[in-house]
Amino acid sequence: MSDTKDALGRTISRRSILGRGSLLGIGLAGSGSLLAACGGGSSGGPGGGTGGEQGDVATGKGGAVTWANWANPGEAEIFKRVSKDYTAAHETKVTHQVVTGDYESKLLTQLAGGSAPDAFYVSTEGMAKLIESNNIVDLTEFTNSPDSPVKIADFYPGLLNWTKKPGNEAVYGLPVDCNPLVFWFNKDLVTEAGLTENPQQRFEAGTWNRDGLEEFLTAMKASGKRGMVLEAGWGTFVSWMTTLGGTPFDESDKAVFDTDAKSMETLEWLFDKMKDETITYGGSLPKGQGVDALFYAKQLASCQMGRWILPNLKKLDLNYDIAPFPSEDGKSFAPVNIPVAAMGVNAKAKDPDAAKWFTTRYVSVEGQKARLAGGGNAVPSIPGAEDIVTEGGLPEHASYWNEVAKTGYAIPPAIATKPAVAATINAEIDKVIKSGVDAKTFATTISNFINKG
Repeated sequence: MSDTKDALGRTISRRSILGRGSLLGIGLAGSGSLLAACGGGSSGGPGGGTGGEQGDVATGKGGAVTWANWANPGEAEIFKRVSKDYTAAHETKVTHQVVTGDYESKLLTQLAGGSAPDAFYVSTEGMAKLIESNNIVDLTEFTNSPDSPVKIADFYPGLLNWTKKPGNEAVYGLPVDCNPLVFWFNKDLVTEAGLTENPQQRFEAGTWNRDGLEEFLTAMKASGKRGMVLEAGWGTFVSWMTTLGGTPFDESDKAVFDTDAKSMETLEWLFDKMKDETITYGGSLPKGQGVDALFYAKQLASCQMGRWILPNLKKLDLNYDIAPFPSEDGKSFAPVNIPVAAMGVNAKAKDPDAAKWFTTRYVSVEGQKARLAGGGNAVPSIPGAEDIVTEGGLPEHASYWNEVAKTGYAIPPAIATKPAVAATINAEIDKVIKSGVDAKTFATTISNFINKG
């Protein structure tokens, strides 16, 4: 079995690529007859025995499950319907809870006090703590069983690394959906700036590379509009490095972008563009001016975000489309960051088998279709539901999200496995940039921050 490269450029075996592995849109619009066809084998199901009021492990019927996540009011209503539909389909009493405020700390408090839900969303920043504290269940054995509604290998490979222990292939969370970063752009501003091709057209022509991006940005600056805002997040910087051919992390998951030639070339270019104000640094925007708001107001020609802004764009008079990030060859879906969350099972769940069945059905093809259909704001994390992102025809080239999901990556293990680093790296990036250092000093400082964390 030959070796291959993962989305961050590290050599791994083909056996492990499907096993290794913010801002997040939870895409939901209508639940339909949720999960009615998922799983439900008649015998030999995953997990342990049944009895009493516990659910039937062989069929995933019966029992009771409480589950929780973060959600805005509209999403919370949909999650209630998800729970109701599941109860009707599988005779399992399902109760949904919305955790408001500081989700991570409240969940940890609930877990410590024995009052946590049976299943819950886990952020990329919070997984490592839950694994280390033995508060979350290893789902590998359950998903490996013949009747499991979903298999680990079903998911896009770049979305799984952060759900594991370092050096261990056990999976502790399953991606609920995802939000690949893409290059949104205002088609009218492109035309007004005198450009004959927009980013999507350049991509189709095979010329959407760094030179193509520079032409776009230069024209926007000349037209009096901002072309691009570079936000102070690790996902932004790492995405630009990887999409332009860099290898920011080595095979041991060490940050090496300060010594990787292509990563440094990209960083130096970004810093040069910020210096000459062809690119705006997000941390320098006036208070109250968010990147998405500037894009909505037609003052910013592009933004690098996921599908989560689509519901807002549908309400506006804005002529928009998407392209993938520019790549070295100008025509590839190069790897970029994919914001994602996972569903995990409480190690002290009252009905662990019912919780595992619920979790695996929730993230299965059928479960994701039911949650994301009808204009959701996320992208399936699993092949088989690709048509979800193209329904309604907005944006015109929405199918690109499915391609980016195949090649992209979630939070790098070098960050994910260090809770303190994951929680503070974006603030550290902002601090270092605002100190006025050059690209090399920035790269050295931030790579050391990651590696020593």
